[in-house]
Amino acid sequence: MAAGDGKDGNKYEWQSWPPDSLDGMPPKRRRLVAWGLLWFLLVGWLLGEVLEAAGIAQPWRSLLMVAGLIALFGPLIHGAVLETRQLRAEGIDLPSYPVTRKTLITTAVITCIAWAWFAAFAGTGQPLSVVLPVACTMWLLYLLLRWSTKPR
Repeated sequence: MAAGDGKDGNKYEWQSWPPDSLDGMPPKRRRLVAWGLLWFLLVGWLLGEVLEAAGIAQPWRSLLMVAGLIALFGPLIHGAVLETRQLRAEGIDLPSYPVTRKTLITTAVITCIAWAWFAAFAGTGQPLSVVLPVACTMWLLYLLLRWSTKPR
């Protein structure tokens, strides 16, 4: 995060990018998002398979997964919070999560996929939880609320 590297009168280079892209985030927040995506797309599944192959019973497997999450994301969240405080002290205000048209469309597509996935598995009689589609729907409604109250 080198000062003075930005374009268009910005203090930092990352400020020149759209705020809803990874390049438009401060470095520590970007690292947090990248590790979050990597965890949920690959590492969580891989760790679960390794723990299952090791013969660890389910309640302990879940506890080890949570411990892994805390060990990975605790320092990342702490670093992102400290970075945000430093930037706010410099007078750079960061939105918590920018709501753009692209964000709304992407979230709506993900929500529809989650509901379709739930419906497909519910039709086969598989035991499953409705938590993911409901959480996606609630997040979409929250973003729509923020979008409708956003000053234009």
